[in-house]
Amino acid sequence: MLWRIFYNAIFIPLLYLLYRIYALFNAKARDGINGRKGLFDKIESQIPFGLTDDRKKLPVIWFHCASVGEFEQARPIINAIKNKYRIAVTFFSPSGYNWASKYPYADLICYLPFDTPRNAKKMFDLINPIMLIFVKFDVWANFVWTAKERKIPILLVDATLHKESKRLSPLIRPFMKSVHKDIDLHCAISDADAERLRLLCEDIEKIKVTGDTRFDQVIARRNSVGKKLEGLLPKFDVPVIIAGSTYTEDEEVVISAYKKVLTDWGKTQLIVVPHEPEPERLKEIANRLSEDNLKYLFLADFEKGLPFTDQVIIIDRVGFLAELYMLGDIAFVGGSFHGSVHNVMEPAIMGKPVLFGPTIQNSLEAFMLMEHKAGIMVKNSEEMAKEIIRLLSDRELMLKAGQTAQAMIEENAGATEKIIKHISYNFGL
Repeated sequence: MLWRIFYNAIFIPLLYLLYRIYALFNAKARDGINGRKGLFDKIESQIPFGLTDDRKKLPVIWFHCASVGEFEQARPIINAIKNKYRIAVTFFSPSGYNWASKYPYADLICYLPFDTPRNAKKMFDLINPIMLIFVKFDVWANFVWTAKERKIPILLVDATLHKESKRLSPLIRPFMKSVHKDIDLHCAISDADAERLRLLCEDIEKIKVTGDTRFDQVIARRNSVGKKLEGLLPKFDVPVIIAGSTYTEDEEVVISAYKKVLTDWGKTQLIVVPHEPEPERLKEIANRLSEDNLKYLFLADFEKGLPFTDQVIIIDRVGFLAELYMLGDIAFVGGSFHGSVHNVMEPAIMGKPVLFGPTIQNSLEAFMLMEHKAGIMVKNSEEMAKEIIRLLSDRELMLKAGQTAQAMIEENAGATEKIIKHISYNFGL
């Protein structure tokens, strides 16, 4: 009870104040605040959720995702249960909300209101779920406590907890334990994560190792990749390097490495896919290429019919990355020189050797790829150029690394089925 008083009287008001101040300088945070205006009225106008009368009679399962990555982890579970339940999905981040806004298998998609007791009670009144599922680790205390009071089962799926997480610090751990004791089932992605979760949840029966649904999701995505780029991009007669989900720091390394590859090995094609293709970022990439006297074209230029003559291609919109990974020969995954690497499984399932920078602490699968010699960590542009040339010079090695990467993803699939079995066994759903 003392933790609950402290959380609601001090921590949440302070967090809200800091978020409002942060929003003065950050457009994404401002979008999050503006997107929550009139939230309850918007939800109430959609009650009962569901497009047809038959769906409106189904019980609701509520998924909460922080952003895009967590939503991708939730999707295989949603796809497996969507015919038996209505689905509500909430997001903390504007990027997650915007990404999923047209997802066809959710009956309600909205922001999660700020974590106050009043907001939590109002959301449960409106959504009326039979289960609340948090994805990965974006757990909000008042929503847990409210669900517990209403005897609504609470799950944490794809649960992961880094060994250096602040949640494990002596100051924060007692509060986290007061929250996690009310979560009915923790589905951890690995034995190591399960072991760390036991520091927050002493009831070991509430912790199961089920794996990571992202393995299932990337396989599903591979199987459904379209051909939106067919007939748009030229047919390349040289090896293609895809630099996906990049930030400024990533591009600095990639472009320097690419110049060295051109000099030391020969013709190759570079395609840069920035994480967020905003106009400012696209201009930044173009300027960086121009500094090294590298010509470039945007994807939009191909639609205009501009001729292609050995230029770097900059992808100026979202939705093409999976198809591009399939098209390429070698993939570099961004974020790894910026702060945390993005999804290395996407190129791996396409059968490509995967390069990434040194910041991979957030990605167990990056370490797994390295153990299988299908993923390569590079610390600078010199190392990146060296590894690219090594792969290009030995096609058999390059193909074997890609095949190994693909096999590793397929061998680790199945988390969705395990989670659903646990839900069925423990809660009779």
